[in-house]
Amino acid sequence: MSSQTQPTPGSSLAGPIAVPAFEKELDRLVALARKGHKPGATFNNPSEEWLISQMHVLQDLSEEEQQKYLDEASIIDKEAAEANAAGKAAGRAWPGVAIRLDTGGYGFFSQLGVVRRPDLTQYFIDGFAKNRDGVVFTTESQTLFTAVFGYINSYMEEKLAAGDTIVQSDRQVGDAPGRSFHARQMLFGTRYMQIPMMWRQLTFPASEELSRQEPDILEVSLPHWMEDLPMPEELKKRLRDAGLTQLVFKAPTKGLSLHLGFDYVGEHKMGPLSIAMFKVKQVDGLAIQAALSMARAKTMSGQMKNTALITVGPSLHGKSTLTIMLELANSELAGWLKLKTDAEEGVYPMNDDIVLLQPLKDPVKATRDGKQSTLYYGIDGTENNLYAMPFGLNKAEDPITFEAVRGTDEDPNSQETLENVPIDLDSWSPNFLSNPVRNMRVTLSRTRLVARKGANDLLQKITNGRETEGVHVPIEDTDQVFWQAVMRQNTVVPPLRRLSPEQYIRILMYGEAVQMGAAIGAIGRPYVEYFSDPFIIGLEDQNANNLYNIVKEIEEGGLNQQYFVFNTGGVGADTNDQASGAKYKKIPRELTLMLQEALLRDAVKFQYESHLGSDIAVAIVDESGNEVLDLRTDWLPENIYGADDYSQRITELSRRRFYGENSEDKAGILRYTKVLNGLYDLSDIPVPNNERELTWLLSFFWNVDQAYDTLADLDAHRAEGSAPDGAVSQKLQNMYAQATAKGLSLPGSSSAALASLGLQAS
Repeated sequence: MSSQTQPTPGSSLAGPIAVPAFEKELDRLVALARKGHKPGATFNNPSEEWLISQMHVLQDLSEEEQQKYLDEASIIDKEAAEANAAGKAAGRAWPGVAIRLDTGGYGFFSQLGVVRRPDLTQYFIDGFAKNRDGVVFTTESQTLFTAVFGYINSYMEEKLAAGDTIVQSDRQVGDAPGRSFHARQMLFGTRYMQIPMMWRQLTFPASEELSRQEPDILEVSLPHWMEDLPMPEELKKRLRDAGLTQLVFKAPTKGLSLHLGFDYVGEHKMGPLSIAMFKVKQVDGLAIQAALSMARAKTMSGQMKNTALITVGPSLHGKSTLTIMLELANSELAGWLKLKTDAEEGVYPMNDDIVLLQPLKDPVKATRDGKQSTLYYGIDGTENNLYAMPFGLNKAEDPITFEAVRGTDEDPNSQETLENVPIDLDSWSPNFLSNPVRNMRVTLSRTRLVARKGANDLLQKITNGRETEGVHVPIEDTDQVFWQAVMRQNTVVPPLRRLSPEQYIRILMYGEAVQMGAAIGAIGRPYVEYFSDPFIIGLEDQNANNLYNIVKEIEEGGLNQQYFVFNTGGVGADTNDQASGAKYKKIPRELTLMLQEALLRDAVKFQYESHLGSDIAVAIVDESGNEVLDLRTDWLPENIYGADDYSQRITELSRRRFYGENSEDKAGILRYTKVLNGLYDLSDIPVPNNERELTWLLSFFWNVDQAYDTLADLDAHRAEGSAPDGAVSQKLQNMYAQATAKGLSLPGSSSAALASLGLQAS
C-alpha cells in the first residue's frame, strides 16, 4: 500500500476535475497503443536494418540532393557561430539528414529542439498529489484535447489496421528479474528513425512472447502531428493560441507518455523512464537521477570490499566521470600509496541516468564477513547503454571512453550513434571539440566500456560466478553502499564532505547546480533542481520521505551505508553566480577522481567543520596515517576566504537553503511542507528575519499543504496539517523569541494567528 500523500478536494496539491469526454478519448488512446500492431506487421518491431533503410543518409543521396543539404548546413553553421559568439546555444547543429560515419555508425541531428523541455511537459493528475512546480493539464486543455485525441485515435486505428506508418518497438526498462518493465514506443512516421534506433540501444530486448503482451509503459510520439493529423484549421488555431503546438503529455496512472512535436532523443528516452519512476514511487520505492557502478577495491587495512556506488546529480555535473573514468589500477593515487596492481580490483559501470530503488517481494538474507544482514531493496539500473555527453572527448586524455564510443582502428564501433555532434565531411568522423547546441549526445556502448576497463569478469568475481553482466546491483554480494551526490558551487562548499543520512537527503533537496546544456537556460548560471530531477511525478516531498525510509530500512537490515557529497564546481569565487574572482579555483576532475578512489580505499582523513555541521575531507593518508595529499591550504574555503568572511557566507547560504530569497525562490526547502519533520534539525535552521520566513517555518512543522507567506493565511489553513508536539513547539517558541530579540516585528493583526499556531507573542 502506497504511503504517498493523497490530496483532499480543494487542496493546492489536488489536480483539476477530469473532463469525462477527455478521459474517454484518453482511455481509447491507451487501449489502442496497448493493443499495438498485429503480429507480423511490417511496422511491428522491425529490424535495425529496416530502420536504416528508411533513413535519408547524406552519402546515399544524389549530388543535387546532397548540395541542397550542404547549402542548408552553411546557413545553420553561420547562425550557430553567431549564437555562440553571443554566448547562446544554437538551435540546430545540422540539417535533418543522417550521416554515415567512418566507423559504419550514424550521426543524427535534432530539428524540433535540442534539449529536454520540462516547461512543455504537462501532467494529467489522477488520484495522486501533484508536483508543486509541475504544469498541470487544466480542465480547459482537457476540453481542447478531447477533439485532438479523437483525431489521434482515428489515425491510430486506421494505421494499425493497415499495419503501417506507426513504428512499434517493444523493449524492457531494466534487467533485474521480476523488477523490470515492458515498455512500448509507438512512433508515427519514418522521418526520425533515430528515435526508435537510439531508444532500442538504451533499453533491453523484449522477448517475442513479452512483446505480444500488453506493456506496462507506453510512449506515443507524433513529431509532426500538426501536419500529419487531418485536424481542421480552426482546431489548429486554437492549439496555436493556447501555446500547445509542442507538448509532452503524461498520464502516469495510465502508463502513458505522449510526445507531440519533438524529435530530440533525450526527451523520448525520458518519457518511459519517468513512467517507470512513478510506478516505483507508488509502491514506496524511489527512482533517482543517478549513475550506478560496482567497485571492488582493497582498503588500506587490506580488506577487499564490494561497494555499490550511487551517484546522484544533475546532467553534466560529474556523475559519468565518477562512473566511467574511475580507475584503480596504476592510478596516481595508487602510486602515492605504494599499492600494487591487483587483478581482483576493478570498477564495473552499470548506469548513467535513472536508478530504481525497489522493495523486494521477499527480503533476502545475506552473510558477509561473518555478519548477517537482511536486504529489503533492490538497486537497479534502467538502461542498457549510456546516453552520454561526449563534448571534449579525445583519445589522448580519455582513451577508455573514446574507444568505447568509436572503437579502434582494428575494431571500429559500427554501432556508433551520435546526436547533434558536428561531423567532418572529409573524413566522416565526429568533431567532439565543437558543440554549437551545447548538448551533443552519444549512445555509449556499456559492453565496450566494460571491456576497455578490463572489467569483463568483475561481476563474476563479486558474485562468485553467479552473475556475469547486468545493470542491477548484486545486493547479496555487496559489502557497502556509498550514497554520493555531485553538486556545483563556486564559493564555500569544499571538494568532499561526509554526511549523515538526513544531511545527504537535504543536499538532494537543495538541488544546487550550474546550467550546463541538457535543459533550457543560460549556460553557466546557477539554478536549483530538487533531487536533480525536473521530471518528478507526484509530490516532490515524497521523494525525500521515501528515500529516508529506504535508507533507514536498509540500515536496520544491517547493510553498511555511507553518505558523501562532491563539489565538482569550484571554491573561492567572489559570488556563487560567477565562477570568477582573484581567489577562485576550479576543482579539477583529477582531484575528484582521486578523492573517489581514496574513499573506496578508506584513505580519506575527515575533520568536523562546525559551520557546515559535517565532516570535511582535509587530506588523503596512507596505511600508516601519513598524509600524502593535504587539502587544507588550497581547497578548504575557510582558509581561502578567512574565518570571518567564510562564516558570513555560510550564514547567507544556510538562510537561502531553508527560506529562499523570497516566496518564489525554489532554493528554500521549507516550502516542502509534507517532508518528514525528522529530516530537519531545528538547530540547523536560521532564526527567521521576517513574517514570511516565520510563516514558512511554522508551515513546515504544521505540515500544511504549502508554505504560506503570512501568519493569517497559515492560520486559515492550519486544518490541512496538525500542531507539532510539545518539544518542537517549545523550540519554535525559542526561535521566535530569538527572532524578536534580533528585530523581528509582526503586524498587530498577526497576534491572534500566532496564538492559534501555538506561539506566545513577545
